[in-house]
Amino acid sequence: MINRALEPYLLEALADSPAVALLGPRQVGKTTLALEASNKRAGAYIYLDLESETDLQKLASPALFLQGQLDKLVIIDEVHRYPALFPQLRGLIDQARRESRRQGLYLLLGSASLDLLKQAGESLAGRVRYLELTPFSPGELPEADQSKLWLRGGFPESLLASSHRKSFQWRRDFIRSYIERDVNQFAPRLAVHNLRALWTMLAHQNAGLLNLASLARSLGVDQRTVGNYLQLLEDFLLVRRLPAWHRHPTKRSGSCTEDLHSRHGFIACPSWLRNP
Repeated sequence: MINRALEPYLLEALADSPAVALLGPRQVGKTTLALEASNKRAGAYIYLDLESETDLQKLASPALFLQGQLDKLVIIDEVHRYPALFPQLRGLIDQARRESRRQGLYLLLGSASLDLLKQAGESLAGRVRYLELTPFSPGELPEADQSKLWLRGGFPESLLASSHRKSFQWRRDFIRSYIERDVNQFAPRLAVHNLRALWTMLAHQNAGLLNLASLARSLGVDQRTVGNYLQLLEDFLLVRRLPAWHRHPTKRSGSCTEDLHSRHGFIACPSWLRNP
């Protein structure tokens, strides 16, 4: 078990807030971290996975089931799949507050940031704290694993695989399942071959200047389509758009280079996608 740098912040958030939303891409280790942190804090907890039919049936009447769990931390995995749950959580949090229980009620795990933030923000404003779990960073790993991190990426199953061949196969399966299942669920009419090509191109431009027009020409689509694809990858926490640095944050014009940076920024993407 490799200790995650986020764990103390998660424990602190659970001690301070009634609900904590732990965001991160699939297979990044959210469930492992949630259970590990829950075992280290005082009090009981229960775990519900909304991809499990059995657990989903428990929430057929969410208020009725969860009302009997107010003395426990309730961990709800893949919570973005059940948007109707958020208003119910708001009422239960307010009920617990009236009974002087104000912290550590719900730990919500999600891998689609846009939906989760929108749904939770509307219903749980002032009641939820957000944390994001990324793949392993160099500071979390022993020196012996540093070279593997560049070759295999920081997803636990890929990094810790018993061989390079198994790591490579895991990454191929991960990309395929993400594009063909998860992304297709939220955008069913998407041209998945274009999305995969864009994802790979972004990996080759990791930490480079983002130019949507150039990407659009390479894909043979319009710039707006590339922007939509990029937004979808960001929503799934698979790429990160980094704002450009300026000496003067309020400056809106200047040299061509400054203006290009302010419009497009930079892109960060897993390096192992260069050869998925």
